[in-house]
Amino acid sequence: MKQDTHIESAFQVPRWMTPSDARERLDREIDNFVGKAAAAVAAPSAAMVLKVTAGLGKTATTLHAIARHGEALLGLGHVLFYVPTLELAERACEDFRRLAPGLPCRVIRGRDAPRPDDGEKTMCERAEMARAVAGFVPSVTQALCRARDNEGKFVMSPCATGCPYLEQKDIRGPHVVFLSHAYLTINSPVDREWPVTLRIIDEKVWPTLTRTSHLSIDDLMRAPAASYPERLRDVLSQAKAALVDGLQRDLPLHGHLRCSGIDTAQLQELAQAEGQSRNHLDIGPWQTSQALEFQVRTFDRKSFIASRRRERIFKRLSEKEAGHCVGLMMCEVKTELGSQCLIQSSRIEEVDRDAPLLLLDADADRDITERLAPGAAFVSIQSPPIADIVQVSDRTLSNSWLLHPEDGERRRAAVLTILAREVERAAGGGVMVVATKAVLAALHGDTGHTVVGEDDEALRRPLLGAVPRWFGPKTQGVNDFEGYAAIVVIGRLQPGIADVETSARAVFSKDDLAIATHISGSLPAIDAQLIMADGSVQPAGTNAHPDPRAQAILTQTRECGTLQAIARLRLVSPNREKRVVILSNLPLPDFPITRLCTFTALERDLEHEPDWRGFLRMQEALRATMGRSVRGTRLTAAGLTEDLPRDFATKSGAARFRRERTTAHMVSLCGRVAAANGWPFTPLLLRRPTGGKSVPAIILEDNGCPLMMSRSLWPDFAPKIV
Repeated sequence: MKQDTHIESAFQVPRWMTPSDARERLDREIDNFVGKAAAAVAAPSAAMVLKVTAGLGKTATTLHAIARHGEALLGLGHVLFYVPTLELAERACEDFRRLAPGLPCRVIRGRDAPRPDDGEKTMCERAEMARAVAGFVPSVTQALCRARDNEGKFVMSPCATGCPYLEQKDIRGPHVVFLSHAYLTINSPVDREWPVTLRIIDEKVWPTLTRTSHLSIDDLMRAPAASYPERLRDVLSQAKAALVDGLQRDLPLHGHLRCSGIDTAQLQELAQAEGQSRNHLDIGPWQTSQALEFQVRTFDRKSFIASRRRERIFKRLSEKEAGHCVGLMMCEVKTELGSQCLIQSSRIEEVDRDAPLLLLDADADRDITERLAPGAAFVSIQSPPIADIVQVSDRTLSNSWLLHPEDGERRRAAVLTILAREVERAAGGGVMVVATKAVLAALHGDTGHTVVGEDDEALRRPLLGAVPRWFGPKTQGVNDFEGYAAIVVIGRLQPGIADVETSARAVFSKDDLAIATHISGSLPAIDAQLIMADGSVQPAGTNAHPDPRAQAILTQTRECGTLQAIARLRLVSPNREKRVVILSNLPLPDFPITRLCTFTALERDLEHEPDWRGFLRMQEALRATMGRSVRGTRLTAAGLTEDLPRDFATKSGAARFRRERTTAHMVSLCGRVAAANGWPFTPLLLRRPTGGKSVPAIILEDNGCPLMMSRSLWPDFAPKIV
């Protein structure tokens, strides 16, 4: 398959709003949506996505709206507020309590979470066992904690009494509930007598909802369980054969199975029969610990998982009559014995649409959002950053470049030079440095602190006075760096193309068209643009996936990973002067740059120098020649060769240097070099007594009299100060 090496990109400058106007609109949009939910006039399927610049206060604004409408909302049912982590849930709950101390609110803590009263213990005494049985029993609580036995008697395990996790389930009445994104895919322990009246999801959530699994061809073709209906066995064999054939030939699976004589009703029956013939782990809280552990240890997990995956495959094949089944593909993995063919299944868990849904995400993408919450209104509220933002223009600073076995240490030394300067410039104001974990580990090693393995605490140690963090979801929603003066972003997070395509197949699994696969090599180059702070647009280049859906996923990780890191400084309404240094030439969407410069120029502290190469060469040339301080030079090619012979050894070399620079440029350049070094500077025009064209020159060491110095250097010329 021939692939394009260059594709076009769409570009649109965002419509910026002032922070005050943006916050006013944000408050209006959220209050209107929450108000309709509180008045019970919003349809349960109502949904809105707010793409809001970080720092405008989307979370705080939503909490205020819930507080204003809290009594009406809780009169109808629960308000569920999902955030990325338990820590953020606790912070949000504390903020809400201050806003509305009279409204009932609480945080849901998972079985593995530390107890709030004793951080050394988990919420569930048997959290490890709960993990082991999760998914193999209909209910973990009924399997381990409390349930009715075969005789109808209610039984509780010894640890169920006083269990802080179960106590959460027993709290009655509606609450404003704060919980992590993980609870979007499992039942939350709230009072089920009350419905959900409003659901809010804060920050990017689609990665939490994507699922990828693999089923070997052997496990697909394995004979069904003895309890499998006899009447469906022939259809089952036909369906399995058609599925493998369609995957091998990369055919539109939905249509291919119908053409093979298997209709939708039969596929639904196959999925249902697979689920009904599967035996769950049969345990209960009345069993002793020894009996429980034995059953868990001897349970045929592999067969159970294979059956569940077969059920999901047949269910997915029944969802449409024709077209591709985007989330299913055949892949080959290497094993000790060679290789094995697997069916890869990718999907995205559906978000409940039983109550109005509000999604808040600074990185929201229209296409991804439509798959996550079909029909949701999409509202973008954007304000530009207020900061001095410099970005390198010539290097990606990829992991492979910075970790190169021969040149990596030298390249990282340049990064450390830049970082040390930024820490000094911040003067104690706080500098955050963000990179991949591998690069941070190498930088720590370069400064004498070895990081072994995935030691997060070691990675967090100060690096030349800067506070390190790494790309990824743990930077989302964190406000700990709001008061920092600067951030240095090193490189970018570059996911594997296969991983990007797998995520795309999950998110867009219900699309009709298959996700295009990038065969090999670098992704195609595209023409991109950089928005400059002065309103101009600079051309740039990057690489993009040929399938726009896969590119949307790539952008969410690569570009938005950098933007999320920068957003920790809250640049919309900064409380001090802020500075952002981006050590990567990756074009960032909707993010204006103050200036561009090369990596070397930034290393040499020449980011403001328009001709940094010329600056470095002239500075080197003017500092000394033949062991003497330079007192002046003519600026023609011949003059440079005669006056600065160490650095301009040949007239042709000097001519090439001059050809790229006008006389006015040369005079200005030398003036900037002189100013940077504290040298006196006088530009001159030299004329021969016999006439002819004037020769431009400069005097640096004048002993108080530049004209006299000129005559001593060039006795054949009459000088004139210009």
